Amino acid sequence: MKPGWNPIRRNRNIGTSKQGYGKNNWLVIPERWSDDRIFWERLNHPVAVKKEIGDIPITFLVEPTHPGFTHCCTLDDIIHILQKVPQHHLQGIELIILRQPTRKQNLLSPCWGRLVYWADIGKYSGIAIYLEAICISQVLRWSKRLSPDMVRELERLRQDGHAIATDKRYHLISLTLDSIRNTQLYRTLPHEIGHYVDYLVNVIEPSKKTDDEQEKDWLSHLYHSKTTDDKEAFAHRYADEFRAQLLAEKYIPFPRLVDEAKMIAEHLNPEWFQ
Repeated sequence: MKPGWNPIRRNRNIGTSKQGYGKNNWLVIPERWSDDRIFWERLNHPVAVKKEIGDIPITFLVEPTHPGFTHCCTLDDIIHILQKVPQHHLQGIELIILRQPTRKQNLLSPCWGRLVYWADIGKYSGIAIYLEAICISQVLRWSKRLSPDMVRELERLRQDGHAIATDKRYHLISLTLDSIRNTQLYRTLPHEIGHYVDYLVNVIEPSKKTDDEQEKDWLSHLYHSKTTDDKEAFAHRYADEFRAQLLAEKYIPFPRLVDEAKMIAEHLNPEWFQ
C-alpha cells in the first residue's frame, strides 16, 4: 500500500515552469499600460514626407536608424515601384512607414515588412505598409526543420541574392544591402499591397454598396476569419504576378536611387540609408 499524505514531502513541481516559475520573467516585447497602441505604432521622432503617386497622396514616415541598421529602400526606390501598381490598388493606403525596430523587437518579432489595416501614429492614421530597418551585419539562423511554406520562403530568399549556408542544425542566411533591397522592394512591398488588394476586394468595395452597418461588420468578420494560409497564398500570387510583369518589361532590377541633396531638403539624414 502507498503511504498517505506526508506534509513534509517536497512538491516535485516547486521551482519548475509547471508551477509558474519564471513566467513573470519571460522575454517579451513590453507594453505600456498608459498607451493602448501596438508596439509598431509607437514611432520615435519620425520624419514625414508627403508624396503623390499619380493622383493618390501618400505620407511617408521615416524613423531615424540605430547604429548598424539601414533603411535599404529609399523613398525614390519605393515610388519607382509604386508607379507601376494600378492606381485603384493604392486607393486607400494612407501611410508607408520605414520603421526602426528595437533590439528586443528585432529578436522576438523580426520581419521584412507588414500591412496594418489601421495604424494610429498620433497625428497620422490609416492603412499603412511598413518596411523595417535591417541590421545588415546579422546572420539569420533558421532551423533545418522547416514547414513546406518556410522551405519555399528559403528558396525565395536564395533567389533574392542572399547567401545561404547549412550546417548540422541551421540554415545560415547572410545579408547584404542589395539582397535585402531585392527582398523588400521587389517582393515584400508587392506582397503587402497584395494583402491590401485582398482586403479591398472583399471588404472595402462591397461595403460601399450597402448602408447596413451589420453587413459591413459581417464582411470584415468574414475576411478576418480567413486562414493565414489563404491570405498568404493570395498575397504571394499577387506579388509573383506583379514581379513577373516588371521583369518582362525590364523595369526591374534597377540601380539604387540615392539623391542625398533631395533627402536633406526633405529633412532626411542620408546616413539612415547607407
